[in-house]
Amino acid sequence: MIVCTYVDHLDEAILAKEAGVNEVILGNMLFSRFGKISPKRYSEFCQEVKKLGLRIVFDWDILMTEKVFQERKTEIKNINWDCIDAIRVQDPGALYWIKSNLPDMPIQLLTETGNHNLIGLKKWKEIAGPKLERMILSIELPKQKLSEYIEALEIPVEILVAGRILLFYTPRNLISPYILDHDDDKTKAAMESSYELEGSSEESPHKGFPLLENLHGTFMFNTKDQFLLDHCVELQEMKLSVARVDFRHIKDSSFLVKAVNALRSPLGTSLHPLKDDYPNPIIRGFFHVNKSDVLFKKLKNQRTQRNDVNYIGDILDVKKKKHLGVMVKSKEIALEVGENLILKTPDGKEKSLVVTELKNSNGESIERASINSIAFINHVSGVSVKTRVYRQE
Repeated sequence: MIVCTYVDHLDEAILAKEAGVNEVILGNMLFSRFGKISPKRYSEFCQEVKKLGLRIVFDWDILMTEKVFQERKTEIKNINWDCIDAIRVQDPGALYWIKSNLPDMPIQLLTETGNHNLIGLKKWKEIAGPKLERMILSIELPKQKLSEYIEALEIPVEILVAGRILLFYTPRNLISPYILDHDDDKTKAAMESSYELEGSSEESPHKGFPLLENLHGTFMFNTKDQFLLDHCVELQEMKLSVARVDFRHIKDSSFLVKAVNALRSPLGTSLHPLKDDYPNPIIRGFFHVNKSDVLFKKLKNQRTQRNDVNYIGDILDVKKKKHLGVMVKSKEIALEVGENLILKTPDGKEKSLVVTELKNSNGESIERASINSIAFINHVSGVSVKTRVYRQE
C-alpha cells in the first residue's frame, strides 16, 4: 500500500519525501478544486519537486463547462507534461481530451462523488481505456463492499484515508458577497482569492461546517474529518493499493509523518491510536457499515410529525398577547369556537387552549373554520410557528 498526499509548497514536498510518501498531487489552481499553485509557477514547481525523486500527479478534479474549458485551453498548452507522471481526472470531457491529446499519459479516474455500484464502475473503467492506472472510489462504500470492488475491478484502488469530507458544492460565490462590496475591482479580487469561514444550519442545531470559496465556487465540508488511520490493518487486509491523506487544512505538518508510519506499519498504531493526536474531530464514516437508511427518521423533527388522530392543522403565525394564526388542514375536523385544543410545539411541549375567539383573515368573527382556511384564535404563551394543533379528546 502506497501513500499519496497533496503538496502546494516546496517545503511540503521535502517533508513528504522525508516522511516516505511515494506520490504527490500538485494542484494548479485553474484545474484543481483546492489547488493553490499559480499557473505561472506550476511547471517550474513541478521540476523542483521532480528533482526530489517524487512521482507527480496533475490534479484535474474540477468540473468544467465548455466555455470554461475553452478559456483554459491556452493554460493547458503551457504545462510541461514531461514532468507529469499521471493525471487524476473527474470530468468526462476532460477525460476525453486527455485520451485524445495525451494518449500515453497514465490516468487516475476520480469516481468518488457519484459512482457506488460495480456495474457503473466497470463501465467507467472501460471508458477510461488501457492507460487507466488507478480508480479513486467513494468513502461511502463500507469495508465489505469496498473489498469486493477491489477484487472485482482488477485495478489499483485508492480511497481517502484521512482528510476533509466534501458535503456540498456550487459554482456560485456564496461567501464573498457578504464580505466584499459589489464594485468591479473587488469582484475581480474575489476571483483571485479564497475565503474560508464556518457556517451553521437554520433548520437544525448543527454548526461549525467549514465553508470555502475560491474561483471555482463554494464548498461545504463535514464538521468531522474522515479518519481511518486507526484501521490500517483492515485496509492492508483488503489489499487497498493507495491510501490518500489530505492535511492541507491542518497546521500540524508533523502529522504526515505519523500517518505514513501508521500506513506502513499498521500494527504499531494499536498501542497509541493516532486519533488521540489528530487536531480535528473525526469520523470513520461508512467504513464499517453504511446505515444511511437508519438516519431517514432523524431527517424530520419527530415532535412535529403529524398524528392524524384529532389533527386539525398548524400554527402559521404568532402575535404575542394577540392571536395565533392556524392553517386548517383536516378534512374531517373543523376549528370551532369553544373547542378544547392541544398544541404540540416543535421543542416537545404541550399546551392546552380553549378557543374563546375565532376570526378569519379579514378580522371578522366566525364560528367555524374548515379545511384550507386560515383562522386566528386567542393567544397562549409558549407556542411557536410549526406547532401542531389537535382537538382534545
